[in-house]
Amino acid sequence: MRNKIIAIVMLASTLASPVTAVAEPTIENGTDATKVITNVHKAIEIEKTLTKEQIAQKQIEENLKKIEEEKRLIAEEAARVAEAARIAATRKVTIVTPKGDFTALYAAAGSRFGVSPAILAAVHYVETGQRGDTTVASYAGAQGPMQFMPATFRAYAVDGDGDGVARINDVHDAVFTAARYLAANGAASGNVTGALYRYNHSNAYVNKVLGIARGFGYNG
Repeated sequence: MRNKIIAIVMLASTLASPVTAVAEPTIENGTDATKVITNVHKAIEIEKTLTKEQIAQKQIEENLKKIEEEKRLIAEEAARVAEAARIAATRKVTIVTPKGDFTALYAAAGSRFGVSPAILAAVHYVETGQRGDTTVASYAGAQGPMQFMPATFRAYAVDGDGDGVARINDVHDAVFTAARYLAANGAASGNVTGALYRYNHSNAYVNKVLGIARGFGYNG
């Protein structure tokens, strides 16, 4: 009995002994964990910002490249257009089709200078019977399809077919020059009678041209 009591007392003493506490883990040098996490988050945000800026810069560079490419294409197109215009300017413009039909020629010259095509057709008819290129000359020295005096032709000469030379005997040049002459002398502003009189100082000539022009559809 005595031995049992001693054993119980020893067990109680053991249970009552203080337990050694386990120390909580700490961050080295006492750095606060919250601050470390905050700094990590800041670093991540900075990296994201830098990434966005890099993407934006890349986009800007790509846009600049596209602009330069568009400018290059525009310059090439402008060069092609200029070259086409240069080539076209060196070619002779054939307005008279079919052969002997000058309707398109009268229309082109009349449109350019504001003169009725019917008036041009009538002058051409009265002067030479609407001949094409011709060296026919009058007793007074008038020459070509529209019977110009050489000095008058030089003063109003127009290169009607675009071959680089205005010739008094070329029907294209002669008709365009006649349109310019008549326009300069009043036909473009409505004084067709006065312009025809300047072309040939004869009332009979004026009346004849007007009569033929009306037959061609002129209603002035």
